[in-house]
Amino acid sequence: MVTCIWISCERALQSPSYEGIIDEFCREKGHGYIRPKENPSQLIFVHVSDIDDDYVPKKGDLVSFKKMLMPPKNEKIMAVHIKLLHLAEGVKHESWEEAVEHDMEHRRPSRVDSVTFANETAENGDKIHHVVPHISPVTHVD
Repeated sequence: MVTCIWISCERALQSPSYEGIIDEFCREKGHGYIRPKENPSQLIFVHVSDIDDDYVPKKGDLVSFKKMLMPPKNEKIMAVHIKLLHLAEGVKHESWEEAVEHDMEHRRPSRVDSVTFANETAENGDKIHHVVPHISPVTHVD
């Protein structure tokens, strides 16, 4: 399925490239901002899906990018086809693959981890599954 957004991104490939510095980028939220070299007072929105690189951008990284109008209102500018040109010095960078592995190792336990399942058979033979919330033992002091 071809969308207007995809067509706009493809058109952006034909537009001039710009350079800027990553002002902030939150991998967990999936977005951040570039401060363009030609207009440092401006911040341009960056979405994770528009980064064409193997590394997660960090504050201070030099990038190249194309500009396009941000859907759906087409009132603001966003960066697309973002490529890292120079990694900020003294900042640990990780690949997207390393970032996912890190998330898996440090993820919070899911709610399912804190419940038990009680199984029972009804008189008619149907299986009944009960979800029993985990209750921490409480010490009662009088």
